[in-house]
Amino acid sequence: MTDRHYGLFANNQHPMQLDIYNEYNRHLRVAHSDGHQQRLEDTKNRIDELKEEKTKLLNHQEGESLSIDDLQDIYIQAKAEEREKYNFALNTRTRTGEISDYLETRRPFGAAAQ
Repeated sequence: MTDRHYGLFANNQHPMQLDIYNEYNRHLRVAHSDGHQQRLEDTKNRIDELKEEKTKLLNHQEGESLSIDDLQDIYIQAKAEEREKYNFALNTRTRTGEISDYLETRRPFGAAAQ
């Protein structure tokens, strides 16, 4: 059995290898697509806009600059806007506030199923 697997790997014909190649090729197609590149450019531009807005509020005469926390907040805000714009948001809560990521409703530990 090992010789058979080795032969398949040596000739690039093993099913696992073919699946990995297909997934990697799909990843490359998405990463280099025009839509993905445009989305990255839009997000970068939005981050630059937010940085400019935040920088205007700083006192440059006294040496103030954006902190790591400020940059993190800017990045989080820009990515949240991107998710909202391209409908990547996850709806894990129902209208009543219940978490709907499982097939059954959550209940306290030990409670009987109805």
